[in-house]
Amino acid sequence: MQFVANNRPVLGIRREDYNRWEARAPLSPAHVQKLVDRGVKVLVQPASKRAYSGKEYQAAGAHIREDLSEASVILGVKTVPPEELLPNKTYAFFSHTIKAQEANMPMLDAILEKNIRIFDYEMMLDEAGVSPVAGAMGRLAGISGMINILHAMGTRLLALGNYTPFLRIGPTHSYRNIEMCRQAVRDCGYDLALGRMPESMGPLTFLFTGSGYVSKGAQEMLKELPVQFVDPTELRDVCASGDTTRVYAAVLRRHHHLRQRDSGQYDEKEYTAHPDRYVSTFAQQFAPYVSCLVNGMYWPPTAPRLLTNADLQGLLGNNATDNGGPGEVLGCPRLPHRLIAVSDISADEGGSLEFMTRCTSMDSQFEVSDGTKSVPGIMGDGVVVCSVDNLPAQLPREATDIFGDQLLPYVWEMLHSMAEVPFESQAHLFCRTLQDATIASNGKLRPKYEYISELRASKNKLQ
Repeated sequence: MQFVANNRPVLGIRREDYNRWEARAPLSPAHVQKLVDRGVKVLVQPASKRAYSGKEYQAAGAHIREDLSEASVILGVKTVPPEELLPNKTYAFFSHTIKAQEANMPMLDAILEKNIRIFDYEMMLDEAGVSPVAGAMGRLAGISGMINILHAMGTRLLALGNYTPFLRIGPTHSYRNIEMCRQAVRDCGYDLALGRMPESMGPLTFLFTGSGYVSKGAQEMLKELPVQFVDPTELRDVCASGDTTRVYAAVLRRHHHLRQRDSGQYDEKEYTAHPDRYVSTFAQQFAPYVSCLVNGMYWPPTAPRLLTNADLQGLLGNNATDNGGPGEVLGCPRLPHRLIAVSDISADEGGSLEFMTRCTSMDSQFEVSDGTKSVPGIMGDGVVVCSVDNLPAQLPREATDIFGDQLLPYVWEMLHSMAEVPFESQAHLFCRTLQDATIASNGKLRPKYEYISELRASKNKLQ
């Protein structure tokens, strides 16, 4: 596709203001160069905290400009403050509105009032129902979340009186790229393989939920350790007699822990249609044998929770030795309970993990929760939790490169969008993926997303 001078589209790339750590951009200078080479005018808002500098974008042919009003299409990554939204424009970013998230409803109101057309990356799904654009960030979130929780385990275990090889692993943002993260985990694994874990701890076990990009990204990083994957049903035996020169991991699927209330069986079709008919056996059957829970599952609000506050309190009341752990070794304090850490990469506040009521931030990544309260840091009674909701931002250059590779093919179609024109008259210009990802247009929610108003109203009634 080549644009000519008298029909030259203008694309804007906005400055991210979600928080001070957000250094990503939707497109890298290399992606901008491809657009410019085909006749697209690209405007980039200046931002000294962006991972790629303004000079790099300028060298690719972009115009560094505060005012994006000339652009008909504006790209971002995270949510946009309502007052920053320009009227009669097409935007694309992660809106986080499809669950009627309360914090983002003022932004959605502004989108409707300002006649904005919004493409939501999360809903850009392929024929298999997978979002390759969001998936690119999912893998990075998994990688980043895994590094952070391994770092947290090192500091938490030290707080509990145990010096371990996990102290070799720093927080994700301290590494330049994924390869440096891998090397840090490998260094830790080297010491593990040499038997340098305290005897009183027994083998560490990791359990992953979810089967998508997030879970696979986290598993990808754990595989840099000497790890043996087992079935979740084997975790109990592993805790009792596993090898301490490696770690053990299991992937929890729905059929492992979900049971129909009446029949006690699991049926995929029924669960998908009626998750409210099911209960979870996770807290009783598997959680007592898990050292680190890595949560990457999608959780519909009517589904049973993976862990409730009461479940967590029960787990913290069980000494590690009650669940197959070793007894006290002189000078080596045993763990107060098996569960040490939770990485909630799903970052779903009040979701599958009831005790995760608010996401942690990159300024304060960890908190210790006991099911009744949460205290920032890694000290105190309970389990250390990491639930940062913009984990890919900790690897901003790679995140920008990978995300842009997935997004760019859709940008060519987005450039045809004119927010003031009725969507129906332009729908033929967009592939099915973009049509289905259009949350709002022409001052209204698109039919597929009208349920947001109803969900929002029902939430308001409960308050």
